[in-house]
Amino acid sequence: MRRSIRAALAVVTAAGTVLAAGLPAAAGRPGRGSVVTGTYSAGAAQPWQPLPTVHTGPDRGGATDATVVIDPSRERQRYTGIGFSLDETSVSNLWKLTPAERDRAVRLLVDPVTGAGLDRFRLTIGSPDLIEHLPFWSYDELPAGVTEDFGLRYFSIQRDIDAHIIDTVKLIQRYNPKATFLASAWSAPAWMKTNNRFTGEVALKPGSTTEYYQVGKLRDDAIDVFARYYAAYVRAYAAHGITVDALTLLNEPGMDVVYPAMDISIDQQQRLAVAIKRELPRTRLYVHDFNFWDWRDPNSTATKNYHRILDDPRAREAADAIAFHPYWGDPTVLRDAYEQTGKPVHLTETSDLSPATILSYLRLDASSYVLWAQATDQDGGTLHWTPSRDNNVDWAEIGRTTRWPDRLVKVDTTARTFTVRDELYAIGQFARYLGPQHVRVASSAAAGGVSNVVFRDRGDGFVAVLANSTGAGRTVRVVLGGESFTATVPAHSFATYRWWGDVPSAHHNHAPVLRDVPAVVADQYGTTRFRLSARDRDHDRLGYYATDLPDGVTVDATTGLVTIHPTVAGEQDLTFFVTDGAAADRVTVHVTVRPHGAPVGETIEAESYTSQHGWTEGGASFVENNPAASGGKNIGWTAPGNWLTYRVDVAAAGRYDLELRVANGTGAVAADAVSLRDAAGAVLATASVPDTGGWAAYQSVHVPVELAAGDQLVTVYCETGGFNLDYLRLTA
Repeated sequence: MRRSIRAALAVVTAAGTVLAAGLPAAAGRPGRGSVVTGTYSAGAAQPWQPLPTVHTGPDRGGATDATVVIDPSRERQRYTGIGFSLDETSVSNLWKLTPAERDRAVRLLVDPVTGAGLDRFRLTIGSPDLIEHLPFWSYDELPAGVTEDFGLRYFSIQRDIDAHIIDTVKLIQRYNPKATFLASAWSAPAWMKTNNRFTGEVALKPGSTTEYYQVGKLRDDAIDVFARYYAAYVRAYAAHGITVDALTLLNEPGMDVVYPAMDISIDQQQRLAVAIKRELPRTRLYVHDFNFWDWRDPNSTATKNYHRILDDPRAREAADAIAFHPYWGDPTVLRDAYEQTGKPVHLTETSDLSPATILSYLRLDASSYVLWAQATDQDGGTLHWTPSRDNNVDWAEIGRTTRWPDRLVKVDTTARTFTVRDELYAIGQFARYLGPQHVRVASSAAAGGVSNVVFRDRGDGFVAVLANSTGAGRTVRVVLGGESFTATVPAHSFATYRWWGDVPSAHHNHAPVLRDVPAVVADQYGTTRFRLSARDRDHDRLGYYATDLPDGVTVDATTGLVTIHPTVAGEQDLTFFVTDGAAADRVTVHVTVRPHGAPVGETIEAESYTSQHGWTEGGASFVENNPAASGGKNIGWTAPGNWLTYRVDVAAAGRYDLELRVANGTGAVAADAVSLRDAAGAVLATASVPDTGGWAAYQSVHVPVELAAGDQLVTVYCETGGFNLDYLRLTA
């Protein structure tokens, strides 16, 4: 299957201020021999450090650890920003600092010159689920004896003023005037809801003892006034010099929780979207604002399938973008939604601080990435979030016992000082150098332990962020058309390179054409090769690449040689591209991987199990996409009694080292959490899983194990659970 790409994909744009290109004057104008400047971060000890200057020149290939092929003919999404929420808990903790320390903290976070340059911030319209000071509140609380307020007579944002939320925004604006703000409501005011309750109220679904639904719904006759409530909020903030440029329709609509939440039907969402756009025609509107899983799954009755919001033509026109949360489901829905609807996609809430995840989601077409609740104190903060489905929950007790430690910013309330996590500096490798003038262009998949994302501005200025996940510096060749440069990315770092690119003109250009490739049959853990070839009437220098490749597959950018060493059996389609920098062509190759036992020394991906017990196949809480994992996936949501069986081929009986690559974000060691068992169920080894500091922070656990010779099944058995599994490996 082949399709020529002669013109760039339509770029989904949004209104925004055009920033300066941001390239240093020394970089010169587009042309051969452009100067390439770079910085890198490898934690707090090495933040935003300069890299040696290199120059572009004619691409002559050559041996490097990795090659990045840039294809400017395939444009994707426009960048909007990276930042965090200004929830009441985070703001409250920032205001426990001394004024000087608070200024220093905000400047470190947002200043694009001396700090990380974070530039996209989420405000909450009324109380969210995460607050330090009770009670929960809306902006239209009614006095005793008043039951409705369709004129919004009692509307007020005074609580935001008293809580220093407005002051915090102004401080951010001082250090980053280009910062932008979106806002979300968790619920309409109580009087606009069917149960007259601002907080959530849940009930068991009929016939179930474990599944709940949200009782509180938006009143049909309150749709228009709820839209005017949003408009009143935007105008109130504008009166303080704060432009809220985007709203989400509602945070996690229909979520079955007891903190502030509200159900709203598809029909109501469609009508609300139209009403909001009527009130705020210049404010961008993001629909959905919920998990990946809840956007589209035609085979599921459990998922919300909120893609149906756009079935109504008026709602589709009113919706400017789609907002997502990553807590359930497959992040590839970002790309699917972007391509299927033509609308920008945004991560409006996530707790994942991993810069590898940011890079991955940008490659999946996310325009923005906004972290949730990222400032707590040395004890993890005072929070009023709960997973409880008890409508009569003791909120004071929740506040005393709920803790979210180790967020991006930790405030020491005794010393009135703060510290930040090392991830901030790597995140800054994106935010410091990107702005709304940048549009992502296609680039090759990760190779040699180096992943990348590349953006282009309107004047052929390029920004490439390269991530080296290995423990040694990696030489990387970056190819654009017939030009390239080679640089060394330091170990365990994120590096940003900027230069003026010599982009080939599409005028009078003849697109390269890839030849068809027959179907390929390969053996699991074996090696198979085939070669891509292309015709080009202009005899341009061509670059071969793929944007997505499973673990064990590589493509040589110069020769087109594809090497397959598959770690997972089954059927898959691999798509490859060729580009001359002005146009591209693609070919899809069907690959069948025959199953085999893993020889000693091979990495056995957790998702390559032969059988399992305890999870739902295809469920959201099983095989998870995780950019920090070796093959991009891990097994999550482990629980006592769950197990996974793997096929191994042991040449000789003896003692081997079992490596389990695990992550544990519980904050405590999971003692004797996992065992390895033979086909008869005998326990061969048991291991504890350390607190690794996060669900994407992987560490290796090693235990000795005695194995018989031969092709055999072994079982990874969850004794206690509470960890993610990336892979296992046996070595002599």
